[in-house]
Amino acid sequence: MQATEYAACSRLPHFPNVVPNGPSWFPARHTFVTSSSPLTPDSACDLLRQHGTHECHDFRKRLFLRHEALCAELAQSYLLTVQESSYIQANRNLLDVDQRLTVHDLNLSANLDSLKAFCRSRALECTQSAERARYSAECFQALRAQAEKYRLTPPLPKDFEGDLLPCIKRLCNEGWWLRKVQKLQRRTIESIARDLGLVCSQRSAYSSSYTRESRRRQKAKTAEYLQNTYIENDVGQQFSLKDLHDRSVSNPAVRRAELMTRIKGFEMVAQHLGHVGEFYTITTPSRMHARLKRGGQNPKYDGTAPDEAHKYLTELFRCIRAKLHRNDLNVYGLRVVEPNHDGTPHWHLLLFMPAEHCEQVRAIFQEYSLRSDPNERGAAKHRFTAKHIDSSRGSAAGYVAKYVAKNIDGEYLDTDLHGLDAKDSARAIDAWASTYNIRQFQFIGGPSVTIWRELRRLARSDNERNDSELLQSAIQAADAAEWAAYVIIMGGPILRPIQSLYERKQLADPDTGEIQENAITRFGDLKAPRLVGLLVEAREIITRSRLWKLVPKGVPPHTCEHVRTGVRRYAALDLCQ
Repeated sequence: MQATEYAACSRLPHFPNVVPNGPSWFPARHTFVTSSSPLTPDSACDLLRQHGTHECHDFRKRLFLRHEALCAELAQSYLLTVQESSYIQANRNLLDVDQRLTVHDLNLSANLDSLKAFCRSRALECTQSAERARYSAECFQALRAQAEKYRLTPPLPKDFEGDLLPCIKRLCNEGWWLRKVQKLQRRTIESIARDLGLVCSQRSAYSSSYTRESRRRQKAKTAEYLQNTYIENDVGQQFSLKDLHDRSVSNPAVRRAELMTRIKGFEMVAQHLGHVGEFYTITTPSRMHARLKRGGQNPKYDGTAPDEAHKYLTELFRCIRAKLHRNDLNVYGLRVVEPNHDGTPHWHLLLFMPAEHCEQVRAIFQEYSLRSDPNERGAAKHRFTAKHIDSSRGSAAGYVAKYVAKNIDGEYLDTDLHGLDAKDSARAIDAWASTYNIRQFQFIGGPSVTIWRELRRLARSDNERNDSELLQSAIQAADAAEWAAYVIIMGGPILRPIQSLYERKQLADPDTGEIQENAITRFGDLKAPRLVGLLVEAREIITRSRLWKLVPKGVPPHTCEHVRTGVRRYAALDLCQ
């Protein structure tokens, strides 16, 4: 026992070049142990003084000072582990946390200023190396190894048509490093909180309190930027980015309304075609769940992170869709991804299909859902569940509405499945999805929503149109927010008679052969194609004819009356159109 205690409390490895930490870090701390005042390393150590030996106390203090911004979370997890196991296991957990947060000379618990200094230094080193090596292939391999050293995913030539230059320039860019490091920081800290039991319905459901607060600060900063920034087009019209945000699907209320319009539209299409609705749920194997239903540690947990579990479900569904396609079984509807109380994702699917296909589709889902760990207890019952939508008892849209609201803003709901406030749960789920970059909603089948939005834009513009009956009917359906009519006009859930039109710039001017600077990014690769309109029966319909640019911060917006262009006064701009 003495040897075990000594090993658990032994001195941490010395990292002389670790990003410095100290009292200047994260002035706003978030505590779950005390009720009002922030928890400092000293107070956290005092709280835990009764557990372990004097060496354990010194060990904890060194670690809390190194990761001061997280000392409240670490103290809470320490107490939890002591209750579930022992202080020796709690010490081991702290040592594991320190190793996960320390990547060579990078401390992932550092504040933003320290991370910026680190990224600036790495970008400068890469720039100097690239210039010495003249941006050669050997140079790229060296810079790639530098990024991978810090557990970052480097850009690859295959993503830029085999060109090395865009990859090297990104690796020499401070902003690229900062985005990658911050992403790694968010996911690492949240995964640690989940592994330590801080993410569950008994403590902080769906995501940790630390991640929720980080997300809140991020959104507040974004809102301030949008409020104080304007864009101006080539005829002098100016709009606040905040106004445009509020009128687009970035606004949760607009996003929810559009989702429900599309779901209801699909249900009406299904009724028109004589199809039926099915509601499926697919979950991950038990080994991917960090916590049991009552908050206890899952003995089968293998350390799978939520994004890895989501990739498992994505690959599973890819195989299912391939099997459905091979068997000529067409389905359409909506997929919703949401977390369990411990942050493990599961999928809900609202699918429409001919009634005679239901049995085959269910069998395929059941078969593939049980391919991993099929014999574990409860797998056959919980891994895949299916419910038939009985239209006499309620609509499919009404059935899925609570899942949409819960995962967007919690509007029109009082509590969630665990009895927690719905709006608080929605914020926690938003933080979870943002941290792991999980797409919460995805429609399966049906025409493009991008075309739908462009048709709504076209309905309120003076742009030239052709006399196509198909286009006029589609514009009327989109402008009236009739998704069902739009789907039928577009040929049903499968066909695509109207397509998006993209402008693809050429690298060199076809007449002079000169490189067009507006065709390439600052990293030297071609800009992504820009949506400019629609392609209808081989005719191009331009819906985006204006060029926009950011104007200096603090410049007040002008109304159309102040612009000497002779254009008519526009109504409030609606980017959903």
